[in-house]
Amino acid sequence: MKPAPPPQHLHAREYGSGAPLIILHGLFGSWENWHPVAKALSGRFTVHVVDQRNHGNSFHSDRFDYDAMAEDIRDFMSAHRLAKAALLGHSMGGKTAMRFAAMFPAQVERLIVVDIAPRGYPPSQADAIDALARLDLSRIATLRAADEHLQPAIPDPGLRRFLLKSLKPVADGRYRWKVNIDAIRRAYPCLCGPVALNPWPGPCLFVRGERSDYIRDSDWQDIRTVFPQAHLCTLPAAGHWVHADDPAGFAHAVTCFLAAADPGIFLLTNHPTS
Repeated sequence: MKPAPPPQHLHAREYGSGAPLIILHGLFGSWENWHPVAKALSGRFTVHVVDQRNHGNSFHSDRFDYDAMAEDIRDFMSAHRLAKAALLGHSMGGKTAMRFAAMFPAQVERLIVVDIAPRGYPPSQADAIDALARLDLSRIATLRAADEHLQPAIPDPGLRRFLLKSLKPVADGRYRWKVNIDAIRRAYPCLCGPVALNPWPGPCLFVRGERSDYIRDSDWQDIRTVFPQAHLCTLPAAGHWVHADDPAGFAHAVTCFLAAADPGIFLLTNHPTS
């Protein structure tokens, strides 16, 4: 009989003490993007910031879909002996968190979804991902050189800076991707698609940036159908990267929601009017 493959574990950083909170980053993110928020929350919670598969310091895999990522979180919780935890996910991580609640509902204490809805989205970053895949790292000696090569295909300097955080220097003075570019490229249409859900009746908070259109007012009825206890918090100075644009406001909203005996009454929320 062929031996079972060794288990693959997610890399994570742990902060603080208290009730467990697991944070899931978005596409091309890592635990490092969430360090300021995790520190801000660490006074009241044990915060686990994971690198999802094909990202950061976690393992690479040809399989890259929301079921697989939800199963990774189940295995992570088992390895850390967490029967239940609050989940917070941004963008792709938000869809992972929602899928986890559908697959393993009894293991979710509270759910926080940041600037993403369960619906499908246009593959708006396909050209940028293609540009990353075409980048010849054998000819790249500095991050500045990589930035210059990517500029024609990715004119937004902020997006380039974010994507280039996934380049890691190696011993020979060159660079390699921390992310699994090939797997991301293949899976990107699936990651942009809708996520399969079942109604989850627990306390749920959606946080959006007012300058982002990822959660529209027209999404709210469908969201409440699946998450009947969902509440919406809109941070006025923030775009899609809500936690980076308004870290203090974001940490305050999350803390209020997680610490409230009755989140529906305690938390001040901004609901769509349409």
